[in-house]
Amino acid sequence: MDMNIVLSGGFLLLVGLAAGRLANFLKFPAVTGYLVAGIVVGPPVLNLVTHDLLRASIWISHGALALIAFSIGSEFTIGNIRRLGTRVLAIAALEASGGAVAVFLAARFIFHQPTPTSLLFGAIAAATAPAATLMVVRELKARGPMTDTLLAVVAIDDPICVMIFGVASGIAAMLVGNGSLSFGSMILQTVAEIVSALGIGLAAGILVTRFVTRLRDRSEAQVLVLGAILATAGLAIAAGLSPLLACMALGSAVGNLSRHSEAVFGAVKAMDTPVYVVFFVLSGAGLHVELLRSVGLLGIGYVIFRVVGKVAGAAVGGALTKAPAVVQKYLGFGLVPQAGVALGLSLLVKQQFPGIGDMISTTIVASTVIYELIGPIFSKMGITLAGEVGTARENSV
Repeated sequence: MDMNIVLSGGFLLLVGLAAGRLANFLKFPAVTGYLVAGIVVGPPVLNLVTHDLLRASIWISHGALALIAFSIGSEFTIGNIRRLGTRVLAIAALEASGGAVAVFLAARFIFHQPTPTSLLFGAIAAATAPAATLMVVRELKARGPMTDTLLAVVAIDDPICVMIFGVASGIAAMLVGNGSLSFGSMILQTVAEIVSALGIGLAAGILVTRFVTRLRDRSEAQVLVLGAILATAGLAIAAGLSPLLACMALGSAVGNLSRHSEAVFGAVKAMDTPVYVVFFVLSGAGLHVELLRSVGLLGIGYVIFRVVGKVAGAAVGGALTKAPAVVQKYLGFGLVPQAGVALGLSLLVKQQFPGIGDMISTTIVASTVIYELIGPIFSKMGITLAGEVGTARENSV
């Protein structure tokens, strides 16, 4: 019996749940289970996912990306920035830029990829997945200068990555679409698009802040906020702007302006998990196995040079801000994991750049599985070398 799209949707949720639990049992992040499950049930292996659902995945991915960006923006508040301090902001900016620059240079000059492709690879390399790092910190009951700095840096990494991607994708789009533009014109147009996307998100955030106080219960808040998130993303897409930046600005505006921000974010968090599960399973199902051979060396290079760039960037940031020696030496090892935001950005590239998007998306999905497998190992190694294993438990006695 062929599965219809409704049956396929239920099947993906249940398979994703089982795979996530199995991954946790094996001490891996749930997202790794979702991706592997998608690869197994998708066209690459068992081919149990309908073509209708794969075609509809573009809208599912847009919705999931909008929710992810909104959640990222919720952390980008004045209070959080003050709490993190200038040292953490500087280190986060340099470690994200280090990964981006290292991968861009490697893709362009070692693997001889076109400039737009190299820019997009570099921008995605800036992202770090906090979930795996948090899991390791809790498991090791770690606390200390390196661990505390690590947790602060991963909290601010994703907003920085989204901004880097906004600039890189804008320049890449202009290079692909119109190579006759001057560099100055490209920068000005990119800045204008970023400001416009942020403006849409800010305006939507102001409206949400004004109307949320008039709602009677949590269910109405969920409807309002989800509608605002999707509408903001849709307006940005229609205007040819970045839906990620727009939704991040929406989340940041609500976090900074609303007295009920915790309730708003809680209402969204209560309903986002099923969307994320389907999103990640479909990401695995959309893996183009036939492209893996052609991107093999490039994929290996992406994995290696991103780690090198992250470690070097964190070390430079720590040295410039005069951070403790353990931060300078070992912080970069905790920044290896990469998952949700990178996958989201790769799917956005797949939609916006049809000529090169499949290759980039396939490389990122494959490397994400590798990163989620080796990331916790690197994080554990960094915390262990810093001598901070078990210190949380000791300090609490």
